Amino acid sequence: MSTSLQSKTQFTGSFDAKTSPGEPRVGDSGSEIPNLQSQVSVLTNSISDEAVRLAVGKILTDLVFLLDYLSLVAGLKDFGGIKEVVSILNTVRGEAYSVAVFIEDHALHLEGIDHRLSETLDSSAYAINHEVRRIFNGELAGINVDRDDLETRWALVHAQGVLTNCFQQCMVDVARVFDASVTDARLFQDWQSRRESSLSLYHDLSELIALIKESEKDSLSNFPGQSRDHLEERLKSFREGSMRCLMYKDWQQYEALSEKIIASVKSGESPADLLHHMGCYLETLLAHIKTRSVLADLDLESLCIYEKIDIS
Repeated sequence: MSTSLQSKTQFTGSFDAKTSPGEPRVGDSGSEIPNLQSQVSVLTNSISDEAVRLAVGKILTDLVFLLDYLSLVAGLKDFGGIKEVVSILNTVRGEAYSVAVFIEDHALHLEGIDHRLSETLDSSAYAINHEVRRIFNGELAGINVDRDDLETRWALVHAQGVLTNCFQQCMVDVARVFDASVTDARLFQDWQSRRESSLSLYHDLSELIALIKESEKDSLSNFPGQSRDHLEERLKSFREGSMRCLMYKDWQQYEALSEKIIASVKSGESPADLLHHMGCYLETLLAHIKTRSVLADLDLESLCIYEKIDIS
């Protein structure tokens, strides 16, 4: 890793192996990173093969530092200048590629590596390369660092979230090769808040889908004014609220569909086809939400009102 990242290796704090899963565990500074690094040290010290221990230790430690960098831009309210945030994310991009290169050019060629660890590291390198390229060569490719507006800031928040999820999942996958009891809740302090926001999004989407289905029926008959007003209100409230918990690429699709529905209703036309399209789209989004790792242990009911569509 670079000198700037290595300078963050000094920390104070202790590791308590008996801490309950999901309970916040922090060092003296209040940061999640000291404890996370401590857990990495405990895990890697249990690996008997020295070459594998050093390689896995470096990979996990580098991921800790990447998460530390990303935490600098975790909150929209805490943003400094856009250029500063972009600079941090560019540093993350370079260091993330370095982790992937180390895995592909060194770790995967160790004599002591077994099949399961090899597959896990290989998939981790692929995930890192894929997500970093998708974010920087796609969603952030046209960003204007001189334009400090809400859309730009939310794009950066989304990039931070995608990369954080990727690096956290890679850490969990690698750690579980050596300790099957490792979970997101044990490793990451923000697990509970991410779980709560995903659950809230799941329930809001479910309610909106039910409303869309009912409105689709109403639109084929009289579609009373009260129903039209309620539909418009709910579409707007979701846009101002839970939509922010979706991936950024889904915002524009939802906004475009909801605006067409609202315009159609106001003009007195029947938005039945638009409502059906929106229902299909939202139900597919809901299916994607259910696959989030923070909801994996929950038995969430499936909605099958509409036929699934591809939103990838």
